[in-house]
Amino acid sequence: MTDRLYYADSYRTTFRARVIERLTLNDSLAVVLDRTAFYPTGGGQPHDTGVLSTLPLRENGVPVLDVVAREEDRAIIHVLSHVEAGDVLSPGDQVQGEIDWSRRFDHMQQHTGQHILSQAFVQTANADTVGFHLSDDYSTIDLNRSTLNDDDVAHAESLANQIVFDNRPVIARFATPEEVADLPLRKPPTVKGSIRIVQIEDFDWAACGGTHVAHTGEVGLIKVVRSERRGDETRITFLCGQRALNHYRTLNTLTRNLAMRLTVGVEELSQTIDRMQAEARAIRKERDRLRELLLDHEAVALVAGAQVMGPVSVVCKIFESREVEEVRRLATRIAAQPGHIALLGLRGEKAQLIFARAADLSYDMRPLLQEACRMVGGGGGGGPELAQGGGPYPVRINDALQHAADMLSRQIERRREA
Repeated sequence: MTDRLYYADSYRTTFRARVIERLTLNDSLAVVLDRTAFYPTGGGQPHDTGVLSTLPLRENGVPVLDVVAREEDRAIIHVLSHVEAGDVLSPGDQVQGEIDWSRRFDHMQQHTGQHILSQAFVQTANADTVGFHLSDDYSTIDLNRSTLNDDDVAHAESLANQIVFDNRPVIARFATPEEVADLPLRKPPTVKGSIRIVQIEDFDWAACGGTHVAHTGEVGLIKVVRSERRGDETRITFLCGQRALNHYRTLNTLTRNLAMRLTVGVEELSQTIDRMQAEARAIRKERDRLRELLLDHEAVALVAGAQVMGPVSVVCKIFESREVEEVRRLATRIAAQPGHIALLGLRGEKAQLIFARAADLSYDMRPLLQEACRMVGGGGGGGPELAQGGGPYPVRINDALQHAADMLSRQIERRREA
C-alpha cells in the first residue's frame, strides 16, 4: 500500500520516497513507491505527471507519463518513459518526485469547480450529478434531468460563482462512518469504513478522493459553455479558472475581429448579423429567380435549335461544369414543349445523362438511357417520361449520346413506316 501524500496536501509538489517494486505495465516500465504525491486517474480526474529522480539528484529525472491505482493492494503505479528510465529506479532506490504544478492546479480548479456547480444545480434546479469527466480541454457533469432550460443553467451558474466570490474554505478530511451519517452528503457513499470528505463551508459535502483548492476563490470564474440533452439526462460542459480565462480571450479576440471587419461596435454585432442574413436571404431569393429565368431562356434557345426527326423535335446537348439538378430542370423545361425530347449529357469527373420527353409522346426513355449508360460504364433508372443515370467514363459521353439519338431516330422512322 502506498502512502498517498496528496490526501493531506494537494499543494505539495515535491517529495522523497523509496522504490519498493519495479514492474512492466502495458509494455512500459513502471515503479511503485512507498509514498507518493502523484495523483492516479480516478473519480473522473486525470492523473498527475512529473518527474522522478534518484538520490543524490541527477541532472535529469525520469518523466512520469501515467499514474494508476492497483486495486488489490492500493499501490500507486508510476508509468515511466522508457527513453529516460534505462537501468535507473530499482527497488531500494531513494527518489525525489516533482509534480507538474500547472497541470495539478488546473485539475484542482476544475474538480473543486465541479463540486460547486453540482451543488448549485441541486439547489436551483433539483438536479443531481450522476456523472463527471475532466479532460485536458473541458469538464462535464451529467445531470439526472432532461428538462433544464437556459434560465435553469444561468441560475445555477450564478450561484456557483457567488460561492467562488465568497472565497469559502474547502476542507478535505477523513470521517468515520458515525461522522458520515451526520453529514448532509450530496450523494451517498459507495464504500464502507472511513471516507474522505471534501467540504465547502456551509454549502457542499461530498465523498471524494481528488485534489482540491483550499478556498473557493482559487477556482476562478466558473463558466458553462454548453448544455445538451442526452436521453433522460442533461450534459453540462464547463470551464473553470485559467481555462475560463483562455476561453474568454478567444471569444473576445473573435468578436473584436468580427466587429472590425464589419466596421461596427461589438455590441452591434448581433443586430448587424441579423441584417446581413436578411439581405443574404433576399439576394439568394433573387438569384434563384434569375436562374430560373435564365433556364427558361436557355430552354427556348435549345428548342429553337432542336433537330427535327419527323414529328419529333430532339434537343441533343452535352454540358460542361454544370450542376446535375440544373441540367435536369433544363431537360424538364424542354420536355414541357409538345412533341419535344431532351437528350442531355453532363461531362465532369463522371458522365451524367438525363433524358426527358413531352407528355404527348409515347417513346420510352428508359431503354435509350440504359444503352447510353452502358457505353459510359454505368447505369440508371427512372420512368418512361424522365430517366437519369451515368457512368465513370466521361470521355465516352459523345458516342453514348449519339448512340441514343440514333436509336431514337430509328424508332421514329419505324413508326412512320408502320
